[in-house]
Amino acid sequence: MIKYMYKKCGMTTLFNEQGKALSVTVLKPEPTKIVRHESIELNRKMIVVSYGEKARVSRGWIVPDYDKFAVNESLPQIEIVLGCKISAQGVSKGKGFQDAMTRHGFSGGPASHGSRFHRAPGSVGMRTEPGRTPKGKRLPGHMGDVTITVKNLKVVDIQPEQGHICVLGAVPGPTGSHVFVSLA
Repeated sequence: MIKYMYKKCGMTTLFNEQGKALSVTVLKPEPTKIVRHESIELNRKMIVVSYGEKARVSRGWIVPDYDKFAVNESLPQIEIVLGCKISAQGVSKGKGFQDAMTRHGFSGGPASHGSRFHRAPGSVGMRTEPGRTPKGKRLPGHMGDVTITVKNLKVVDIQPEQGHICVLGAVPGPTGSHVFVSLA
């Protein structure tokens, strides 16, 4: 399935007919260009699409009827209508190196009476057997900066004059980042 790149313009608030405030993310489509056709294993065909104006991003998509996608042409626009559901895939904000309480939501120890156990992760390993830290132990480390897909985001507003769409809820990534969108 072909995914379309959108730029995250930010979040805002819209009001529906009942006067209820809705938190929405505003997305703007990026220009596309089909760069080439490629043959891959098992006699399958793939089109390579370049997204964006300045910072070009290329992705390959396997399509059954690649002949209808001409090289140096833009992709046909996705049919997004009011009320339809989409999936958005983006890279979350990087938060750097974080302690175990921040990264994993540990509650920590008591704050007073000389406990000397406040923000530490607790016991890490065992004694002689097995003599190592088990795999998957939740410890301090890098947090964020991972690819996240959010499914079933509802389109609540379309602004055809600017080309923007507004989806209900949050989309991963900072303002100005690129998000891949497909119909859910």
